[in-house]
Amino acid sequence: TGHAFTGEYTQRFFPRHTPEHIACQCGETLQTIEHVIMHCPIFDAARRRHLMSKGRTWSLKQLLETQKRVQKLLRFLEETRACNKPRAVWEPD
Repeated sequence: TGHAFTGEYTQRFFPRHTPEHIACQCGETLQTIEHVIMHCPIFDAARRRHLMSKGRTWSLKQLLETQKRVQKLLRFLEETRACNKPRAVWEPD
């Protein structure tokens, strides 16, 4: 549904955002769900533990194909607290 605490969500639902509100902490200009789960270097170690098989990260589609992989994705999100809550207090006008 596109509802996750990411920069992409902020950009969509809070039009008075600043570039800092939508950027990833790693420096990526727009923090998206795909970036967080698949590419963000901040979460490399957790990604290797939970979202990889035979040295390759599963695609988002593959992660949602089986209950076991969905559980792995949930463990990744729980461990990293990625997309869990805003990084800083910010109340849009």
